[in-house]
Amino acid sequence: MQTLNNKFGDKAPLKNASDALTSILFLVLSSVILVGCGGAAPIDLNPPSNSNDTPTDPVVTDPVVTDPVVTDPVVTDPVVTDPVVTDPVVTDPVVADPVVTDPVVEPTYKISGTFCSCGPTSQTSSSINRDTENLDYLDGVLVRISWADMNPQAGIYDWSYLDEQIGYAEQRNTKIALAILNGPYAPAWLAEEGAIMFEYTLRGNVVSLPLPWDTVYLGYYQAFIEELGARYSGNAFIDLVHITNSTTNGFEMQYTFDSAQITDFETAGYTEERLINSWTTIIDAYATAFPNKPVDVEVHPVFRSDKIATDVVDHGLALYGKRFGVLAAWWSEHNAKNVYTSMFTILKNVQQESFAGVQLVGAVSTGLNPLTEEQLAAALQLAIDNGFYYMEIWNNDLANTQLNDLITNNDNLIEAQTAVQ
Repeated sequence: MQTLNNKFGDKAPLKNASDALTSILFLVLSSVILVGCGGAAPIDLNPPSNSNDTPTDPVVTDPVVTDPVVTDPVVTDPVVTDPVVTDPVVTDPVVADPVVTDPVVEPTYKISGTFCSCGPTSQTSSSINRDTENLDYLDGVLVRISWADMNPQAGIYDWSYLDEQIGYAEQRNTKIALAILNGPYAPAWLAEEGAIMFEYTLRGNVVSLPLPWDTVYLGYYQAFIEELGARYSGNAFIDLVHITNSTTNGFEMQYTFDSAQITDFETAGYTEERLINSWTTIIDAYATAFPNKPVDVEVHPVFRSDKIATDVVDHGLALYGKRFGVLAAWWSEHNAKNVYTSMFTILKNVQQESFAGVQLVGAVSTGLNPLTEEQLAAALQLAIDNGFYYMEIWNNDLANTQLNDLITNNDNLIEAQTAVQ
């Protein structure tokens, strides 16, 4: 068999890698050509087994058993470090001065003093008059002006009457207790506006008043009260406002009707509930119009019933507290202890919560209900004993020099009692 060298001729040994690579590629290419031409059989990589081959036993080797390596645990001493102790930070506490607010002190409205129950103010007369000009003990004057004079037409107001009285009060440095006369002193034009009027006899004269529950009447009266308050609620000389409604004399709560007139009044629609609602409506109007003034209502039985006075007073106290009070325009010892005992009880109860005042039922030896000097003294003392320190005394008695010491001493008692309240 020829060697490659012989087949291709004697050649010199491969001199470099390039010659070697060229020879290898030539041999691979030659083999491929031979296979593709069927020149060589494929090589079976898995020759058939020979049934005569003798199996060989597997080689079993004993496992290698090694003793476990036991090592002593490494025990290290714990690292003990001293705790870091730091001094606590001590700071002075922040002490704030307490906020001190002045307590809210509710006014007591303890109305007190000697006031003149003088005549009404009109075109021809003045409540503040010369009869009381030089009375050092006098604290104020009851100024009564008719609603008709101050409201001559619907929506038209004449403030000149009250402005004049305030001017007099300022000149004399005296106070005013204001009362708007209602009932027969209500404007006549109310009827033209649709208010229902009720006729009756007062001191021999046929007069009329608007039904107190009539909505037209109430609407116009509330409007007047609102305008009145808008103009005078801040006036320093008005010390007290008496609340009035459409009653027999336009100032007191009572109706001095005879039995036939009472029947007619009931036929016109009177009920206790209607009258109570009228009063509470008007009380609310006055209290709203004069938010910083004390207001009161005169108390009388109505047709021998105490319910009107009781419910009306309860309403005023519940809503207006210490600035709502009561007035007794029937005041005498006899009336308090024998005639108007239930009203006397109302006065005492109200005085405990707010204030109560009195108007003497008459003057000494003059007027409709004359008193003796002893009766006047007893009435004044009874008022003092019960804490009724607001007193309206008739101008005839104030002008009576024989009564000067009695009334002066009584006024001193009022001042002493109110000074310790």
